[in-house]
Amino acid sequence: MNNIIGQPVEGDDFFNREEETDRLWRTLEEGNHVLLLAPRRVGKTSLALRVGSSAANSGWRFVLVDVQGCRDELSFLDTLFEKLKSIGVNVPVLARLIAWVTLARRNIPGKVEVGGFGVTIDPSGGQEATTLERQIERLFSEMEESGDRVLIAVDELPVLLQALEDGEKSGARLRGFLNWFRALRLRYRKNVRWLLLGSVGLDTFSEVRNLTATINDLKPSSLGAYSEPTAISCLQVLGQGKGVKMSKALCKVILGEIGWPLPFFLQLVFHEMHALLGQPPRRPQTKDAKQACDQLVAPDFYKHFEPWRGRLAEGMNAEHFQSARAVLNAICVHVEGLPRDRLLHAVMRKFPQRDPDEVSRILATTLGQLERDGYLLRRDGAAGGTASYAFRSFLLRRYWHAREVA
Repeated sequence: MNNIIGQPVEGDDFFNREEETDRLWRTLEEGNHVLLLAPRRVGKTSLALRVGSSAANSGWRFVLVDVQGCRDELSFLDTLFEKLKSIGVNVPVLARLIAWVTLARRNIPGKVEVGGFGVTIDPSGGQEATTLERQIERLFSEMEESGDRVLIAVDELPVLLQALEDGEKSGARLRGFLNWFRALRLRYRKNVRWLLLGSVGLDTFSEVRNLTATINDLKPSSLGAYSEPTAISCLQVLGQGKGVKMSKALCKVILGEIGWPLPFFLQLVFHEMHALLGQPPRRPQTKDAKQACDQLVAPDFYKHFEPWRGRLAEGMNAEHFQSARAVLNAICVHVEGLPRDRLLHAVMRKFPQRDPDEVSRILATTLGQLERDGYLLRRDGAAGGTASYAFRSFLLRRYWHAREVA
């Protein structure tokens, strides 16, 4: 197994996750559209690609559509149509739609909205003019009737949704797109399945904007960190690939240093530790593991953690973003975390003129978002006492402290 850091992996570089793969594929095969829920850096895209392999082995066509670079409805459609073409979807209307969207993007970029706005297009070939929305429905109708089964994984959808919201502040455009997309999924589900994922949770994004009804057709499926035995096994397999013997005791030291055994963190630590061992590598010791972890939170390695900081605001409104910054800045100073009442005081300093009950509601929403997105871990108090919150990742806490507070 190669130690590939920060990129989706396939084939022999995809480690374990057989149970998660089988569960997700069964859910899709049973007729569900799925929302894959997991914090960033857990391996959602790699899992989607693995599920795509299962789909292909069962006679399905599979495509991963990354819409991170899309900023409007037309760029979304352009990307989707080209991907469908690339996997051999061969229905007459697809070529016409690709040509029309390409022309429209050149002439009226960002101006055409598909969410029920009924934009009139000329499909050419002497046919009667119709709406873009109806032509898209025709595309999916023909895909259903062709008998081909198609699994479409859409990565980073919330990034596109944020762009739609930024382009039209009333929220009508965003709501229109989500309602249209939901209607499309509900209408065509016989031979077409959708798998939605992204580094910002679509559930969080929708909840903050009161748009959860637009995704209630999606069946949630979660993906978490490795268990301790799996994490140890992963480190040992990485070691075998580099001629490094990773004892169980040393692996446990690494797990104690990182706190949260994401594949990403395991790969980072192993990479830095391996660099310390020389060539040919000497036998690793506890001090090597600890030194590797110390190096990872030094300024030269901030790039590995910047997405957690730089993309915190994605999916949050302004007040929840301020609240989240206050919470994380307060907690990162305390290894064991802080109780909720201490966090409430920290957030109230950000909103000194607001009613305390209102600030408490802001905090509750913020804590829920930070839990779901993998920043925080909640610990319930003993005998009904107040809950406390701590950074889930020890490495992320140390980075956050160095970057934001120290």
